[in-house]
Amino acid sequence: MHIAIDDTYGPKVETESEFVSGRRRTHVAVVFDDHEVGYIRQQIRACLDEIVHSMGVTADEFHFVDVYNRNSPWDQLPGQANLGLFEFFANIYSQYRWPVIIQTIDDLTLKDHGIQELRGSVDGLHLEKPEDLSLLFLLFKIKRNRKSSNEEISLIVDEGKKKAGSVISPKIFQNWQSRVSGVYASSKEEPLLQLADFLAFCINRCTHLAMKKNRTEVDNWFLELVGSMNINSEDIKKGKMSEGFTVKDFDDWHREDRAGKGL
Repeated sequence: MHIAIDDTYGPKVETESEFVSGRRRTHVAVVFDDHEVGYIRQQIRACLDEIVHSMGVTADEFHFVDVYNRNSPWDQLPGQANLGLFEFFANIYSQYRWPVIIQTIDDLTLKDHGIQELRGSVDGLHLEKPEDLSLLFLLFKIKRNRKSSNEEISLIVDEGKKKAGSVISPKIFQNWQSRVSGVYASSKEEPLLQLADFLAFCINRCTHLAMKKNRTEVDNWFLELVGSMNINSEDIKKGKMSEGFTVKDFDDWHREDRAGKGL
């Protein structure tokens, strides 16, 4: 199996929520079967080529924060075509529903588990840094969730922490039954990371919008769109809220979920 991992942060501002912190750091992994990887890569590159021909926009990758905010070169798209791209990718995901694994580190994570402080490093990931700890805990979660599988694993992590080509995971997976390879890569060169970026953006954007007091029609449209994708993840609690739900409503729902988990 191939597992593409991207990070998503912020916004780095305080919220009115008891549970959602602007200091949270999240990593999202998307799991692909080996036999479909070549086809996915070819299709993502073909989509970029089609956008050049049909809309005159030349881009070397789908970076969805830029697509959503119409940052260059996506500012050349006509009308609300940027939102159309989200509908397009949401439809693709709805058909395939690749498994998604999520790990967030925030102010409550260690406290919930009675941990005061972590120090040291594993495979170059520093335990005192939330952005490193979220990646490390995600890798541990992948190892735990896939321990019954005899499949080889190819981990692909979006560059940023280290340069493209750097190795990750040898100590974390040292007792794994099958071969595990891990490498940091550029999303411009690895289309699988662009799909991970899409899922990571959608998940983080929904959390941000839940904290927003006055949501726009586009905001509500986005929440509906992501909900319709029915993301295949055990780490997402699914439910329905009224269009005008508040942070208090969100916290009440969060509190109920935490109680069910013994937190």
